[in-house]
Amino acid sequence: MTSMDFIQKSGVEIPNAVVVAGITQVSEKDEQVIDFLKQYGKITRVLFVDDSLSNFYQNLIVEYSSSSALEGLEPRLPYTYTAQADPSVVYEIKTLSSMYTTTVGSNVTKTYLAELKELAKLSGKDYGEVLKEMMCQIGEDVEAMRPTTEEPSPTYVETTVVSPPASKERQCHTSHSDVTPSDTGATDDVPLTNGRRAASLSVSDLNPPDIQKVVVEHIVRRQDVVPHIQSQVRLRSFSGKVPRPNNETDYDTWRTQIELLQNDPSMSPLQISRKIHESLLPPAADIVKSLRPESPPVTYLQLLDSAFGTVEDGEELFAQFLNTLQDPGEKSSTYLHRLQLALNRATKRGGVACEEVDKHLLKQFCRGCWDNDLLSALQLEQKKSSPPQFSDLLLMIRSEEDRQQAKTNRMRKHIGTTKQRTQLQFQGAHVCEPEEKHGSSIAAIEDLRKQVASLQSQLTTFMSQKKTKFANSKDPAGKPQSKMSKPHGVDGRMQRQTSKRQRGRPKPWYCFNCGEDGHIAPCCVDPANPNLVAEKKKQLEEKQRQWEARDCTDSPLNI
Repeated sequence: MTSMDFIQKSGVEIPNAVVVAGITQVSEKDEQVIDFLKQYGKITRVLFVDDSLSNFYQNLIVEYSSSSALEGLEPRLPYTYTAQADPSVVYEIKTLSSMYTTTVGSNVTKTYLAELKELAKLSGKDYGEVLKEMMCQIGEDVEAMRPTTEEPSPTYVETTVVSPPASKERQCHTSHSDVTPSDTGATDDVPLTNGRRAASLSVSDLNPPDIQKVVVEHIVRRQDVVPHIQSQVRLRSFSGKVPRPNNETDYDTWRTQIELLQNDPSMSPLQISRKIHESLLPPAADIVKSLRPESPPVTYLQLLDSAFGTVEDGEELFAQFLNTLQDPGEKSSTYLHRLQLALNRATKRGGVACEEVDKHLLKQFCRGCWDNDLLSALQLEQKKSSPPQFSDLLLMIRSEEDRQQAKTNRMRKHIGTTKQRTQLQFQGAHVCEPEEKHGSSIAAIEDLRKQVASLQSQLTTFMSQKKTKFANSKDPAGKPQSKMSKPHGVDGRMQRQTSKRQRGRPKPWYCFNCGEDGHIAPCCVDPANPNLVAEKKKQLEEKQRQWEARDCTDSPLNI
């Protein structure tokens, strides 16, 4: 297998690839040069040439996704890269196109000359004569490829006419000096020394001015449109402030925009770095100030990821995804979208395999969605073995939600127009007792009357005893001796002051159930919190103790 066979069989895009020589096959050292090449663009694949017959044997072929990645790297090529850990390991980087034309082209020429020798041997001609004939054909091809703009003189189209036979060697040595050009615009045939005639055609006949004008305008317009489109690309601002301002986007959304620009072949790495600078605001802009202006976008993203990227590992994010349930009043489609965002974060951090994303999404939706009617209507439980994609599942759920909402609206409209006024009817019934039970009922009523009379007599006796005791407690002047009956004087004044002091005594201001302020225990709906209640009780007792000490100092008894 030759170099050409290996390159063609591998399907390598030669203009987009570079060759790295000096590979040590030590993963740690070779990864350094690959990381260096990643700074200039997205790498599609890396091929190690293990075929001993190839001219690139034991070299590394690195292929970029587009030729724009070589715009920043090609001015530095050929480039010598030295390993950081081992200075003795040196890698040489060159473009594959230059190596391919130099190495493979020489082999093709040698093969072609060998075939010409074999052809001369089989035909019985001299090898030099055969070689001269091939050189004449090559010269004619070179002249045919020469652009018409290089010759200001009219272009002549040769037409073959009948002439005496001449040897190839003589025809080969015929130069353009043998051609006698006519005046500009002449239409007569120009005789040639080799027996041919050339019809004189001017450049304007081959390329009319109208066609040239259209072609030039198309090229100029395309060159003007591409930079204009690139300048119109504007990223949303990101600063990293908490809370996030309304006119800014979050970091994950901002980073997705940068990834789209990296996959755009029309955007060079330097242009992407410039767009990153334009979209950043402090404090995020302050983090990347230490980078050089020619730094690749990968360096910017690595620095910003360390400051604003997700720090949870994949397992923790997947656990949060499993604990994501539908909130009260939340639509099922909104809940599915929230699940998909949580699952994407876990997938990016390696918590979930990409092949199992649809499976976990459907399983958690069936587990956390409370709308059983929707689950039954779509038969989602039966689809766990072959789960649909997110887009298909979201469309199914939204369609079912719309159908249920339309049915509910029709039902409300119909019931609301035909609703009748509620009428209340009451029918009473009286149970008639048999005649044999009439005598027993009269006896029961007489017993109740006797019990009521007994209670009235006991109440009268109790009241008379209370009056007698009150009369014995009066002094000789006829005034009662009880302090409660003295509305005037020192005792009455002390009684009123005592009641006022009791009204100013600190009272509980918290709930006896949860310990929070603003409500009482019968109206509390929060869970019990004994620790907080005990703490508030201690505060109440301390305030009451301070109030009592201050009240005793201000009391009239101490004056």
